Amino acid sequence: MDLSIGNELKDSFDETNKWVKGGIEWLSDVEEFYRTRASIEKEYSSKLLALSNDFIKRKLKVSTTLSVGETPTVTPGSLEAASMVAWTEVLTRTEEIAKHRKDYSRTLEKKVLLELESIRSKYDSIRHQWKEFNEKIVVDRDHYYSEVDKAKKEYDSSCQIMEQTRQKTERSSSEKAQKKYKEKEIDMNILKNTYLIKINVANRLKDKYFYQDLPEILDGLQDLNESRVSRLNNILLTTTSLEKSCNEKVNECLNGMDVVIKQNVPSLDTAMFIKHNLKDWKEPQDFYYIPSSIWHDDESMVTEPAEMNHLRIQLSTANSKYEKFVKTCETEKQILEEVLLRKKALKEKYITGDELISKEEGYKYDELLMKYLKTLQNFTQDDVIRVVAEVEMETIQSSSDGNDLTAPIHEEKKSRKFGLFGKKTRHYTVPDTSDITSVHSNTNTMLSRSSTTTFSKARLFGSLLKSTTTTDSGGNAKALYDYQANGDDEVSISQGETFNVVNFDTDGSGWTEITKSSGEKGLVPTSYIEASESKASKIPPKVAPKRGAKKVQYLEALFDYEAAGDDELTIHAGDKIELITDDSDGWTEGKLNNVAGLFPSSYVKKL
Repeated sequence: MDLSIGNELKDSFDETNKWVKGGIEWLSDVEEFYRTRASIEKEYSSKLLALSNDFIKRKLKVSTTLSVGETPTVTPGSLEAASMVAWTEVLTRTEEIAKHRKDYSRTLEKKVLLELESIRSKYDSIRHQWKEFNEKIVVDRDHYYSEVDKAKKEYDSSCQIMEQTRQKTERSSSEKAQKKYKEKEIDMNILKNTYLIKINVANRLKDKYFYQDLPEILDGLQDLNESRVSRLNNILLTTTSLEKSCNEKVNECLNGMDVVIKQNVPSLDTAMFIKHNLKDWKEPQDFYYIPSSIWHDDESMVTEPAEMNHLRIQLSTANSKYEKFVKTCETEKQILEEVLLRKKALKEKYITGDELISKEEGYKYDELLMKYLKTLQNFTQDDVIRVVAEVEMETIQSSSDGNDLTAPIHEEKKSRKFGLFGKKTRHYTVPDTSDITSVHSNTNTMLSRSSTTTFSKARLFGSLLKSTTTTDSGGNAKALYDYQANGDDEVSISQGETFNVVNFDTDGSGWTEITKSSGEKGLVPTSYIEASESKASKIPPKVAPKRGAKKVQYLEALFDYEAAGDDELTIHAGDKIELITDDSDGWTEGKLNNVAGLFPSSYVKKL
């Protein structure tokens, strides 16, 4: 069962961390159980029975929390996690074998208690590192958030100074006053450009955190928890093995323990936790340009000669950073992928719980968990620098408006590949003076969220371990649920219908191309079908995935405006308007109540 907390639960670090922490702390209960049991074994069956009853009560107190976390969105009722079921079986069987044995208690202390203490300490240390890792990313992200506010304040201050200078200039027409006015205007425009860049950087880092970094952290915690469950299974199986060797008379009880413990696949706990903690999550709102209340302006970058000189220098600096860190990130990503593949291969054997594994095998997997964490930390931090440089470059290049972007310190042309590790490929050139047209045509083709390309909200590494399909294309498939086509390039299917796969979903888009027996060809949601190697989902998807559509952007009316022509649109303060065409010569086109038209750009703000 391939499950991913990072894919299923959005913005759920605190819940997941507490859940994993509770599981690790629960090991102290298990450790205390076996420690007390070793002592009670010497005093024989009466105290062993009392101990079992005591821990059944303890289990009842923590069962719900360990099964579904502290704040589930759905109450579990009488359901328990697989680990709780296995634990209940251990306690129940212990009540039946309350007749034993001094020698067993000595062996118990040596082979079980020390191991429990060791893994509890080790896993709690790893959990702390994941927590610190998340806190570091959040601090870095919030730092860039604060940079937006700081840049806004500096920009507002410069607007205030600019206005004061303008008022003085109106009273004096001297050349000195005019020169000072121009200098203040340049300073203000530079700060405005900086403010716009900070906005784009903050938006990109926000997306990066919620759609790339945080899911990897949550999956790391998931792996840690499943590893803990697997190691606990191994310890529990060890205790049963020791008991068998001590007394053949209790084999039937111990075999009963084995059956239930082996059914405790670590992912079952994860499945129950996810099911009872699903919640509606709304993506945090993007940052957007807020004009100064004093100096009215739009969100366009200022590309006058003086401002362009500053942008050229900034572009050159960003270019150097990007070229350095794109190579670094590529290397780190390759290492991560290698570790993930090794971890996946070992995990298939490691967490099944079907048989005892050697201590060396357990250590080997633990080392991979640690290596993955450390490498991911390095990659994430370097990738932040790469993303910042990339956004700065894209923002400046897309706003060049045909200007020469050659920085004085760069004499030769430079070209590089955009898009993280070859997923997207765009070539940009820092041109010489004769190559302005090329730059202008390139920048006009860029997607934009305030002049930058849209951040990919797909997981970087999750697909390596969490993918539910193994084929690339071809092969027969069957419809798991009905689906009604919503576009010319889609095709309708009925539950149970069979068809051929033309192009299986390998890019994470969520869509697969099929050909029906009637010859009809089109796209269907991947989650609605079962390919030859796929396993059918037990629960039909609620909605089909979105396909490549641009995110609809809305505006809020700040003032009332009465249409003065057939091509204009009447709006009222507070109206939520769908954006059709962004600001052009002071006018914006939008749709309200299914009516489209133009209205002044200064009368609205972006949501």
